[in-house]
Amino acid sequence: MVLIDTTYLVYHPLLWVCLFWGIFIYLLYLIVGYPRREPVIFSKDFVRPPKSLVTDHAARKKVLKQRFNASRVPENLDAVIIGSGIGALTTAVLLGREGKKVLVLEQHDQAGGCCHTFVEKGFEFDTGIHYVGEMGEGEDPRILIDQVTEGQVVWIPMDEAYDTVAVGYPSYTLRYPMVAGKRNYFRKLLEMFPQEKAAIDKYTKFLEENKWACAGTMALKILPEFLTMFLVRSGIHGLIFPSYNKQRRTSVTEFLNSISDNAELKAVLAYAFGDSGVQPSQMSILEYGIIINHYMGGAYYPLGGSSEIAFQIIPIIERYGGKVLVDCPVSEILIDEAGRAVGVKVHKSSGDINIHAKYIISNAGVHTTFKYLLPKMVAAKSAYYPLVEEVGSSISYITTFVGLDGSTKELGLKAGNTWAAHSFGLEQMLEEYFALRVEEAVDLEVPYCFISFPSTKDPSWEYKYPGKSAAIIIALCPYEWFSAWEEQRCQHRGEDYVDLKERIGRQMWLQCLQVFPQLAGKMEYIEVGTPITNRHYLGYPKGEMCGLDHKLNRFSPEIFTKLRAKTDIPGLYLTGQDVVTGGFVSSLYSGVFTASAVLNRNLLINLNLSTREIKARKKME
Repeated sequence: MVLIDTTYLVYHPLLWVCLFWGIFIYLLYLIVGYPRREPVIFSKDFVRPPKSLVTDHAARKKVLKQRFNASRVPENLDAVIIGSGIGALTTAVLLGREGKKVLVLEQHDQAGGCCHTFVEKGFEFDTGIHYVGEMGEGEDPRILIDQVTEGQVVWIPMDEAYDTVAVGYPSYTLRYPMVAGKRNYFRKLLEMFPQEKAAIDKYTKFLEENKWACAGTMALKILPEFLTMFLVRSGIHGLIFPSYNKQRRTSVTEFLNSISDNAELKAVLAYAFGDSGVQPSQMSILEYGIIINHYMGGAYYPLGGSSEIAFQIIPIIERYGGKVLVDCPVSEILIDEAGRAVGVKVHKSSGDINIHAKYIISNAGVHTTFKYLLPKMVAAKSAYYPLVEEVGSSISYITTFVGLDGSTKELGLKAGNTWAAHSFGLEQMLEEYFALRVEEAVDLEVPYCFISFPSTKDPSWEYKYPGKSAAIIIALCPYEWFSAWEEQRCQHRGEDYVDLKERIGRQMWLQCLQVFPQLAGKMEYIEVGTPITNRHYLGYPKGEMCGLDHKLNRFSPEIFTKLRAKTDIPGLYLTGQDVVTGGFVSSLYSGVFTASAVLNRNLLINLNLSTREIKARKKME
């Protein structure tokens, strides 16, 4: 289909009529997208005062580690969800409120996906949720997560400087704090770069335009696919959301080069590319702006750690008759003779078990779902199948987990993250580093790494682990460096594998000490997780950090429209970060999109109405 020239659209009155009707249909759908009927999915009445924090490990294990057994599978299931990330858990809660009985199956031995934590040698480490934006009272994502958790997860604000960019190996003496609050954020930038006011003004304008561009991406998800494609191919979508088309096509590198020649400023502004794992020359400013705006109001962390999210949601699912079971890898999605998804096959050493339901929902990612779980003859006919190669997989990462002797106060640590860069030439450094063989890279400085202390962000940590602290150091890492060991069992990959990962981990720790020299001699525990560790525990084929890649083409209107919750295979739905985009909040909202698709109701309308009601009530209090 050839796109209509937008210049022609501007001058042709008939197409202006089409534009009017397109907008009218769009608004009509948002207003009356579903018949208003009970039960209500979102309501202020669902939110209760939070109960006391449960810190007993045995009590938490009873909720988070319910091992699979056929006798535990509820009868008369309506839906089975593969995976237990926040998208899956949100979907299960919303379907439960509609009266649906949902079974969530997790291949790991603990529920929560990237929200899970693990405890080793008296230290607790988070694995995927290191900080979350827009969790302040009254913010839309906060209202949604409160609806899902019934207000049982308490969100603690981190320090004002939620991120700090540290540049200059080995001493990292150049520090650039990113501070919470719109006015504070831009004032700080001007303090650090007083000669760059014109560039910062352009940057400020871009971030404002990004909000409307973001609305353009959501329009592609909210509207029915046939209407979305009409608006895209006719050019109407581009006229309504001109900033969307401009920003999705422009890379971070191109944009920053257009506003300044200052390499220092450009490197500092580009720092957030690490959150999606896409280098600045390949990352759209649409995605980049979404990340910067997301944290503009500050960053938050759940009281009790990130596992608290699943711990509070699972009992809600159970109250609706559902169940969340672990240690049950799904090996296949079952398809009947008519081509409909009708169940899943759970692989157990004692024998495979088939579980049937009307709705099959995958939180395992598009790649895993269409390349590994569906029969190839079925998957190959789907429009999703070529997207796996067209969009590609996001990069993986390596994580060093360090247990420290000393409390937050004793060690002089703050509740903020640090992004440590070798120099201002971030992209060139990474390209050179990734081009090396792992044997060449093991003893070299890691060009760019993220340093976080979960113990500083959670006020309950000192009670649970007195006199101790935890550090997490993360760096982007090619999957190919460790792919030779991908078929070997976890904890049985041999001395060569252990030696390589530990040498990289030790180097990451030495760089952490350059940023935080007061930690010298405080290490009590160290462990390193590689891309194949991520593959084992998260189930992503290449240990991806963000599922499908987030490069420029991910946000083309055609691809973004196709990647939606309802697939073209009857009975099969998707949830998680491949449905919208990467990150906790996007995955949270994916649950709303998925439940809407299953129920054939636009739940965003109910959510928006409830959000307005909740905000109005708070203003009156």
